[in-house]
Amino acid sequence: MSRFMTICALLLVAACGRQENESPAASNEVGQTPRAEPAPATPMLEGAWRLAKIDGTPVEGGSSAVATFENGRLRVAAGCNGRGWTFTQKRNIVSFAGLAGASSNCGSLPTVDQERAFHAIDRATIALFDQEGREATLSGDGGNITLSRR
Repeated sequence: MSRFMTICALLLVAACGRQENESPAASNEVGQTPRAEPAPATPMLEGAWRLAKIDGTPVEGGSSAVATFENGRLRVAAGCNGRGWTFTQKRNIVSFAGLAGASSNCGSLPTVDQERAFHAIDRATIALFDQEGREATLSGDGGNITLSRR
């Protein structure tokens, strides 16, 4: 019988030692749920931009086209040619509508690049930002234009 008691004591000691080496089970308490990080703020289009790329291709020789977003209006001027739109932006979703009487031509027709940019703006539905908000790509079924902050 003493042999039996010895074996029981050894099993008891082994079981206690085993529990001490195991890590504690994870708690399911409500207060320990991970907190979601707040989403970074979407940059706004407000301000002056320079036309940098059309459909991913840099505008040849740099661009003189300047896009100015202000108070729900967009004005794109390239020399004496220009167009105007109203616009809305909700985070990355954008929409543009041409402004009657906001076009100007000074005897010279807009270049092919300018016309492609105007068409892309007319059809843009999304604005994607890069370079910490210093670059914006307006994209839609009319193509893509990339603007750089001035």
